[in-house]
Amino acid sequence: MKIKKLILVFSVLMLGVLACRLFVPGTPTPESPASPQPVVTGAPATSTSAKVDMVAKLKELGGQPCKENPDFTCVTIQVPLDHFDPSNSKTLDVVFAVAPAKGERYGMYIQAFPGGPGGEGISTGSLSLFSDSILEHYDIVYFDQRGVGLSHPLSCPVAYAKDFMNYMDRVDHAGLEGYDTPPEQQAATDEAHTFVEECVTEIGPDASILGFFGTNQVAEDIETFRQAIGDDKFMLYGVSYGTAVAQTYAAAHPEHLSGLILDGTMDLTLTGEEGAFAQEKAFNKVLVATLQACDADQYCAADLGGNALAVYDNLATSVSKNPPTYEFPLPSGEKVKRTFTFNQLEYTAAYQMYSLIGRMLFLRALAAAKDGDLVPMAHLLYQQAHIDPVTFNYVGDPTFSDTMFYAVLCTDDSFYSGTPQERIAQIIAAGQASNGTVPRLDGSVYTGLDCAYWPNSPSKVVKKEPLVAEGVPTFVLDATLDPATPFEEGKAVFQHLADGYLLYVNGGQHSIFSRGYDCPDTNVTNFLVDGKVPDQRETLCDWGDAVIRPYVPRIQAQASDYANPLQILATIDNEIQLQPEFLYSSLEETTSVACPDGGSFTFGPSSAGVSYSFDNCAYLKGFAITGAGSFDLSNGLFTVDAQVSGDKSGTLTYVHNHKNNSVSVTGQYGGQTIDLQH
Repeated sequence: MKIKKLILVFSVLMLGVLACRLFVPGTPTPESPASPQPVVTGAPATSTSAKVDMVAKLKELGGQPCKENPDFTCVTIQVPLDHFDPSNSKTLDVVFAVAPAKGERYGMYIQAFPGGPGGEGISTGSLSLFSDSILEHYDIVYFDQRGVGLSHPLSCPVAYAKDFMNYMDRVDHAGLEGYDTPPEQQAATDEAHTFVEECVTEIGPDASILGFFGTNQVAEDIETFRQAIGDDKFMLYGVSYGTAVAQTYAAAHPEHLSGLILDGTMDLTLTGEEGAFAQEKAFNKVLVATLQACDADQYCAADLGGNALAVYDNLATSVSKNPPTYEFPLPSGEKVKRTFTFNQLEYTAAYQMYSLIGRMLFLRALAAAKDGDLVPMAHLLYQQAHIDPVTFNYVGDPTFSDTMFYAVLCTDDSFYSGTPQERIAQIIAAGQASNGTVPRLDGSVYTGLDCAYWPNSPSKVVKKEPLVAEGVPTFVLDATLDPATPFEEGKAVFQHLADGYLLYVNGGQHSIFSRGYDCPDTNVTNFLVDGKVPDQRETLCDWGDAVIRPYVPRIQAQASDYANPLQILATIDNEIQLQPEFLYSSLEETTSVACPDGGSFTFGPSSAGVSYSFDNCAYLKGFAITGAGSFDLSNGLFTVDAQVSGDKSGTLTYVHNHKNNSVSVTGQYGGQTIDLQH
């Protein structure tokens, strides 16, 4: 499977809304087992770092408020195009965003944050991920790495959109799914060659410098920034692909790190194809665990018949042999006919595996597909693939560079050795073992086809030494059900560290810091603020049964299936919270979606939080609502005032208090006065 973002950090969105639900109980923060007393390793900051006046330094460097993220001050640092060739005088501008410490300064805490490679750091950075004590003592730093966002961006959106949508629309009628016939193999090779040629042409003259956008150059950009600030040492955090940046910096400049935190950890000793096949196994492992967790959940088992694995395999086989058509409803009331391909199914399944709630949403969509309704699956597809549901055009993620995904991956990693043709032959031969529906998710085993033609891609096998980081306390955070950065990779990195600490979750998701759990958050905070590390090298963080969020049964078909309007409105409230367009929204713009049984639902930002409007919106038959609502983030109140039509008519006011998880409805319905609460 060709996943456009090999390693993606799952966005932390809608934390206020997701913190509390009526019928979607949040994953509880379990009581952590008694922790051993941590060992004090010394002050987390150096005297040199403490002496730097960050506010004055930012002013000296020409800092300005970041337009993309007003919590930060942006500074532009001029860096060499090639840090490793002093004779090359060309330079680039790389932008760093800084939020100075609020109190006594210990130093910088730099975030190698984005997933990908290709993710922006500045536009997606957030102070809400950190405890008050960290914000008190540390400057929080994000950056857009070279080629991305504000830092000399390079992109070929037209070429990528064409290539991506060709893949999503492809139907394989020649044997098993995958490149199992010579014509298919030649077509895949030609397509990869065409994409790279068109991408390079679209980039223009700057394509000549693509070879200078690898992770080793990014790490040296951080070093240039450190020198500009004047700190001797700093803390460095990397998540997902950011762990590659963090490890690369640590290998080159361990003397300038007071600590290193790796969250969702990549093993840089693996070659490109080794990493791809490791991901293949991990994605398949997580999907199987998700389907088995469904069977163990009363409500999920009821919706999927007690054998979710068979439901998925049957759907995959059916879609592979004969891609079904479906009608997708638009907010305008129009329905458009679409075809659901095997590649679309695998893409959707893969991206829903990154998080506990994503897995649960996939199971709900799978239950609908079992009953012949592909619309919920299509909603997930359009959100995860960034496809416009109205036009079915690829619109892309504004915070992610598809181009730099390839530019970095194909510069960093080798996919076999030899000429492009020799590497392609090896990639295709190896990929045949992954054809078909088992393993169910094939990973990015064919990504190397594009890299074979990418400018400056290695023609020889690139092997990297494991990170030791002598003298640098290093935390490795991982989960056994991380599909994108497999647990085995993090464990391998940990085992080579001179001063390493492994904190992991049984189950879990991709990246585990700042997910609302005491472990690992407290351990990381204790280290940053007090210089304390655990007195044991390996710590199991207890997240309970952390495979899926508790399953939410699908909404009933008819309003008459519910006892009263409170049950109906509470269920609709729940469906809104789980609507993919809403759940994954940044709430920076107004969005409209079609309601399942007609009408539309619109939401967007407001001065208090979130605003809603309903236009004859029916989430189930016999109960359509027209009106307005809001979610006030300050007091946790979700309120809807609506006219109701259908089986009965009336005017109702619904209130969900997220702070105490209570709901109420008042008004007139079917000629009766309603005053219900729960």
